[in-house]
Amino acid sequence: MPWDYLLLKQLSNIVKNRGGYYKNFRDYLSPILDCSIDDSLKSKIYRLLDSDSVDTKQLDVILEELLSLFYSVIKNSLSLQDSLSKSFDKSSKTLVYLSEFGIESVEDLLYHFPYRYEVIDENSYEKSLLIGIYESSKIIKTKNGKRILEILFRGNNGYFYGVWFNFNNSYPLAILKKGEKYNLFGKVQVFNSLPSIIHPEIVDNRDIGKIRPVYLLPEKVKDNIFYGMLVKIFMKYSDILTETLPISLILKYGFMDIKNSLKYIHFPENPKDLEKNVKLASSRFVYEELFYLQIIFLLRKKSFDAVRGIKFDVSMKLLETIKDFIPFKLTNAQRRVLKDIFRDMGSENQMNRLIQGDVGSGKTIVAFIAGVVAVKNGYQTAIIAPTEILAEQHYLNFNKLFGGHFSSALLTGSVKDKEKKQIKDMIKLGVINFIFGTHALIQEDVEFYKLGFVIIDEQHRFGVLQRKILIEKGYFPDILLMSATPIPRTLSLTLYGDLDVSVIDEMPPGRKPVLTKACRDYDRFKVFEFVKKEIDKGFGAYFVYPLIDESDSLELKAATKSYEEISKFFGEENVGLMHGKMKSVEKQSLMERFKKREIKVMVSTTVIEVGVDVPHATVMVIENAERFGLSQLHQLRGRVGRGGDRSYCFLIYSEKISDDGMKRIKAMVNYTDGFKLSEIDLEMRGPGDFLGTRQSGLPEFRFSNIVRDSLILIQAREDAKEIISNDPNLTLPENRIIRENLKIRWKETYDLINVG
Repeated sequence: MPWDYLLLKQLSNIVKNRGGYYKNFRDYLSPILDCSIDDSLKSKIYRLLDSDSVDTKQLDVILEELLSLFYSVIKNSLSLQDSLSKSFDKSSKTLVYLSEFGIESVEDLLYHFPYRYEVIDENSYEKSLLIGIYESSKIIKTKNGKRILEILFRGNNGYFYGVWFNFNNSYPLAILKKGEKYNLFGKVQVFNSLPSIIHPEIVDNRDIGKIRPVYLLPEKVKDNIFYGMLVKIFMKYSDILTETLPISLILKYGFMDIKNSLKYIHFPENPKDLEKNVKLASSRFVYEELFYLQIIFLLRKKSFDAVRGIKFDVSMKLLETIKDFIPFKLTNAQRRVLKDIFRDMGSENQMNRLIQGDVGSGKTIVAFIAGVVAVKNGYQTAIIAPTEILAEQHYLNFNKLFGGHFSSALLTGSVKDKEKKQIKDMIKLGVINFIFGTHALIQEDVEFYKLGFVIIDEQHRFGVLQRKILIEKGYFPDILLMSATPIPRTLSLTLYGDLDVSVIDEMPPGRKPVLTKACRDYDRFKVFEFVKKEIDKGFGAYFVYPLIDESDSLELKAATKSYEEISKFFGEENVGLMHGKMKSVEKQSLMERFKKREIKVMVSTTVIEVGVDVPHATVMVIENAERFGLSQLHQLRGRVGRGGDRSYCFLIYSEKISDDGMKRIKAMVNYTDGFKLSEIDLEMRGPGDFLGTRQSGLPEFRFSNIVRDSLILIQAREDAKEIISNDPNLTLPENRIIRENLKIRWKETYDLINVG
């Protein structure tokens, strides 16, 4: 069916005004008779218009047919999943290279967009067009035996060269004739004092002025081969391209249809309107990607909310009984977040809430209080941490606050088998209220007596998958996640769009900001002297390095070599070395010695980045600080200043620091607010590097950039919320397109929706 804007508009009117359609269907259906629809459907509409008695069921049937016609039967788009080998020689090496690059299907090819465009003229992007008459040629032999071909051309503005380092008998001399005019296209450089193009492209007259898309491709795939494949595939498959967005959204934003959008992106024709048309065409794909991501999150959240969980007693009478356990006054932000948590716990639905807060803002105590409420209700609470060190730290901190009132156990890989069996037996019998451990706690053969509350620390997408395991085991606990990595709102919508989020944006009173200072490498011994004074006062210090052992390729300070240097300065008996290659028992033993002040200086890699809590540590020294990301630097800085004493962070950087490295250092010196630093980090690195390893359950972003497209993301979220609110199961005819697309293009992610 050809794109018919009138039909699109009428269908949108019907979808928006279903009540008006039922009452005055003739006003809505009559204009459609002038649209591009087949004769059989026209006949049905004529019969309805002539009928004296029409019910809503008949009108819904007509609407469904019109929408089916408009979407051209969505299952046809499955053919976009065809392998490229169906259209090209299966033995082609180009197909192998493209497959390794991630381009395997028709859809992969069509949705691999150019990253820029060049116009074949005198003022292209990085290239230029030089037009001239072939005057003479010569071959120059270099000292090392190589041959260079120089061809001199005479243009309107003087002479220029075409230069070839790679040439043979068939190219280029065999195709060029003296006295003829040629068009050379390429990057202009100076060679033998004349403008020159190295390995120029010889352009036909008819191609001058044409737009050429430039694609990011594997090194061994030639541009013209790839473009030829693209032309063939578009001609073959364009007729089955079906719309992927609801009509209402296409009209709301004035998007092009999908076929013309792809055509404008891959085959633009008018250089004057190039930027405008490409932006218009690509905007729908940016929006679509973010829209479907939010639809997925909202559907998943709906499935979470639909699960009947535990309705806890959170009455004031019960909450009064835990006040005496809390040795300090909570901040307003902590109380606000607890209010959110208690509201969730008091409902019949299963809680899935994330607490976001800066380092030291008091997330853990809030989580512990919620866990105590669950235990007071007769349930068990599990606390899951990413490392054994952090699990043990939570266990020790909990017992300082609540140890005399509730039973607890630490279950990690370091626990001996006999003790582990005893702990598991007690968990199964319900003797233990609070169970601390790593994610193995719920993956192994641990049976809970009555698990009601789970706290998950520092795992961005840990919650969804572990929740699935818990449900499969028959538990439906409330789940509370914690993150000490402050994240801007737009990124939060892409990471945590399926969770309820509470933010602790206030630091406890008396917590002094860590003084941060940047130092050049040659000033490091001044820092050593400062650290020595702090140690003499009874405080502790960290020295953090980016590598364990020295690397030939990276001139970075290595922890092992620096350990020797620091040991000489501070005394070997005062210094410990910790890194990720050590066994858990060794790391725990070392941290225990540091906490007991048996050692004064901890030399470490970033293994101490998250969660380590030693109150008397007041100095953090980060060597090669320019090699760390802002988030890492902020987390490391958060390891000191936890005991109320004035604390310091020294960022030591090398002479070879990059501009971006210096920006990060300056941001650390100027700001202590983690949310502000995360915004700077996101702007500098972009979402891909900010997220690091691709997050579980998230689709890969092809078209959008959440920094650049933050406003589109927020709008897509609002549109998705409105649709899910009005049609929670996407069963209305106008939303069928969304459901079908989710099943086809986001199948793995769509499956996670049904975790509930």
